Parts: sequence; structure tokens; C-alpha cells
Amino acid sequence: MGKFNRQILAGALLTLALVGCRASPAPSAGFADSNLLKHDPAVPLNKFWRRSNVDWKSYNKIYVAEVSTSYMLKVSAWEKGECIGKYDRDIREVAVYQRTSIIKAFRNDPHHRFQVLDHPTQDPHALVLEVALVQVVPSKVLLNLAEQAPYYVGEGIQVVRFLVDDKSCAAYEARIRDARTGKMLVLAADREDEQLAIVDLRGLSWYGDVRGIMNEWSKQFVEIAENEPGQKVEESPTYRVLPW
Repeated sequence: MGKFNRQILAGALLTLALVGCRASPAPSAGFADSNLLKHDPAVPLNKFWRRSNVDWKSYNKIYVAEVSTSYMLKVSAWEKGECIGKYDRDIREVAVYQRTSIIKAFRNDPHHRFQVLDHPTQDPHALVLEVALVQVVPSKVLLNLAEQAPYYVGEGIQVVRFLVDDKSCAAYEARIRDARTGKMLVLAADREDEQLAIVDLRGLSWYGDVRGIMNEWSKQFVEIAENEPGQKVEESPTYRVLPW
């Protein structure tokens, strides 16, 4: 590959890196009230709302409901990629993964701010976290396999993926409510693109990047539930060193 072509590829890759994993907001799916949701600079999500004048210190338990797949936005055949024939079944499995990831994040939290409950409750000291997946775009495994080819081919494939907007992504809407009264306390909505990596082993499976996105969301849920209103929650990194 000539010097000039390498410069073009390097420039395109730099542009790709600067784009990061922050995706544009997904259209409202109706799970969280879009009239209340807005941008909050303290929270690394597309849209967020938190009820004011809430005694957050009175809550020390949380129940994570089953993740809903009933609010999914339409996904094209290109976005479904090679898994088009079993996409609906896969989404249900991904929803189970998301719930498991959230529960694990709360249970592994070193601050142990919340006790995770196994069953629905009306405990006045408990929160209920409800999440709906609204978009899941799997990795294009064939392109990602080509990405692991010799270096000059990998550069080219990265650029091709960038130009055709071939990114794995996922989006959700979420609600946190009081377990006893049912009063809505928090609403959130976010869409994220895959994290960038020089070697992306996550991209060698359809949902590896999606699971990575979900694990980052789980960490954010814990921080949001623990933090005082207005306290900054850091963005997820756009780039990762590890390939998995």
C-alpha cells in the first residue's frame, strides 16, 4: 500500500476514533415518558430525568425487573446482519444478559449501597428498576473477521466499516420507581455504539460488543442510584485496550 493511501486510511481512522462510542439518541419508544426526559450534563446518557425533593437515603434495597423487549424499534436487515434468521430469539437472550449484568453490578458494588432483592416487593425502602431494550444492532462478524487479517487489510476494513456506518450498538429506556407507592423517581434513555479497539475480539461474535455496552450501562445504573442529584457520573471510555 502506497504512502498516500496509508495517509488517507490513517486520517479516516483518526476520524473514527474521534467519533467515539456516543451515539445519537434513539427515537422515543414510549417506555419512559419523553415529555420529562432531557439532557443532563451530570449524567452520561442521551436523556435523563430525576424527581426532585426525594429522600434518596431512605432507600437501601433494589429489585431489578425482567428486561422488556416489547418496545423494540424497527431494525433493518442490514443492521441484523448474519443473525437475521434468529434475531427475535437472540434479543430475548440479550435481555436476560442485561438484567443479569445489572444485578451483578449492584451485588459487586464495593459500597454495598443497595441490597438486591430476588422478588418483587412493596417494601417502602426499596426501588424498582425497569429497563426496556429498544434497539440492538449486532456485530457484522464477516467484516470483523477480515479486520483481523494482515495490518494493511485491517486498516482498509476499519475504514469500510466506518464509511458504511457498520457499528454494533444498543439502546434502552429505563424507569426507577418507589416499590411501595409506584411513584416514578427516575427516567433514562441512552444509545451507545461499540467501544473502539485495535483488535476487537468482541466483534467476532454477534453480540460481544452489545454485551460490552450493557456492562457499561450496568456500572452507570449503580452510580446513578448511589449518587446525589447533580453529582457527576463519568462517561464510559470510548476506547479500550483489551480486545475482549
